Amino acid sequence: MSIKPLPDGTPLAALDLGSNSFHLILARIVKGEISLIKRLGEKVQLAAGLDDNHWLSEEAQQRGLACLERMAPYLEGLPESQIRVVGTNALRAAHNSDEFTRRAAALLGVPVEIIAGREEARLIYSGVVQTSARHEGRRLVIDIGGGSTEFIIGENLEPQLLESLHMGCVSYTQSFFPDGQVTEKAFQQARLAALSELLPIRKHFLGRGWTLAQGSSGTLKNLALVLGQGELATITPKGLHRLEKELIKAGSANHWTAFGMRADRARVMPAGLAIASAFMESLQISELHYAEGALREGVLYELAGIGTQEDIRDRTVRSLQERYQVDLLQSQLVTRCALKALEQVADIWGLSHERWFNKLSWAAQLHEIGLTVAHTQYHKHGAYLIQHADLAGFTRLQQRMLAVLIRAHRRKFPGLEFDSFSAEDQLKLKRLARLLRLSVVLHHSRPETEVEGFTLHLDNSQKEETLTLEFEPEWLDSQPLLKEDLEKEARWLKAAGMALRFQ
Repeated sequence: MSIKPLPDGTPLAALDLGSNSFHLILARIVKGEISLIKRLGEKVQLAAGLDDNHWLSEEAQQRGLACLERMAPYLEGLPESQIRVVGTNALRAAHNSDEFTRRAAALLGVPVEIIAGREEARLIYSGVVQTSARHEGRRLVIDIGGGSTEFIIGENLEPQLLESLHMGCVSYTQSFFPDGQVTEKAFQQARLAALSELLPIRKHFLGRGWTLAQGSSGTLKNLALVLGQGELATITPKGLHRLEKELIKAGSANHWTAFGMRADRARVMPAGLAIASAFMESLQISELHYAEGALREGVLYELAGIGTQEDIRDRTVRSLQERYQVDLLQSQLVTRCALKALEQVADIWGLSHERWFNKLSWAAQLHEIGLTVAHTQYHKHGAYLIQHADLAGFTRLQQRMLAVLIRAHRRKFPGLEFDSFSAEDQLKLKRLARLLRLSVVLHHSRPETEVEGFTLHLDNSQKEETLTLEFEPEWLDSQPLLKEDLEKEARWLKAAGMALRFQ
């Protein structure tokens, strides 16, 4: 699916619910470029509200919701399609993140998307590249967040190596500097912990190489400001070592507020310095240059459709098909049939929005990926792969939706698997699943051409929502195996409280 850039004058909003801070950017498209209108940012420190069992405290949730209540008026009047709200590490880690995202969505009027670590890394890279000078050759981009640190190597607009490690300035502050005091022992423990986290990626990143290293977001910006005594300076190992000695001698980072940072930011800077010192050594970085762009800019440019001509999710789906050796002809036939079926019922079933066509298309293209694990219960294997993989361009919720469609595409209809979604999404996903199942049944014999010439009729007047499949006169009589498959499918659906008729 190609991406069409939005027209000039279109207002946009990107909201990044980070583990340390929440950031909102308001912008407008002017002559094919992003023109900034307003930036808002507040320290929330969601990550500090995670307990040992990864439950997000009510106090932390209230801090976040109070911040969103102040930001919500800036989103009023904007269509949902021109706003994107993403959550990162703290919300990825929290077992009760659904509770917070529901409350946040009610305040904002738009859904909150929790993105995977590598997806966060991809968007960070996009934000840095789109807002930096052109560079010939590979670049390394690093972003220290509140709960994770992202590492990306890419060339031009294309990220090539993406990693997200579980080390951040808030989580490391809690672990190593809980009282705000810095000792040499605590600092070295934090630094060694970061070096240990870096070991699994070190060889791959050094092997790929780069000619420019850039750092984004607040922690690295503040380190650059401290090094330059209020002016942005290049970050070097020598400079960081000097800051380390000064910090340990002072016993805290409170004196760094002289360079423009707030006291709450200064409190997490020792952890940020330990992480930066570790990756500079591990990845043998001699110079790191601060870049203005970050996750929120990446979200904004992707929302605007600038810098790409193709939906990244389509590329991800093709990559999965190749990796799991999907039968492309069967995938194409099932997909085309499912989409034609959806066209017939979309208006009546409330599925006319493009996002529902996309979900059905992606699920149909990937419904057989579980066959690479085993033929027995391959629908369950496929669902697991989709739900737990890092899929570029997809949010966690989108992955769960694809997973449930793939899980439900054959055999017993798994009604309970839909219960984790909202009531509206449950209904729509079940309807999509019925269309995918029908398309799979129609192509069970793996024909060379698509099965066409059928019409769908709906009857919602009874308790059981009835879908009637009508073929050309006498055609089904010549297809005894298909007729048997449809009879079996009707029994599966009846057991789940749905009706299928065919003639």
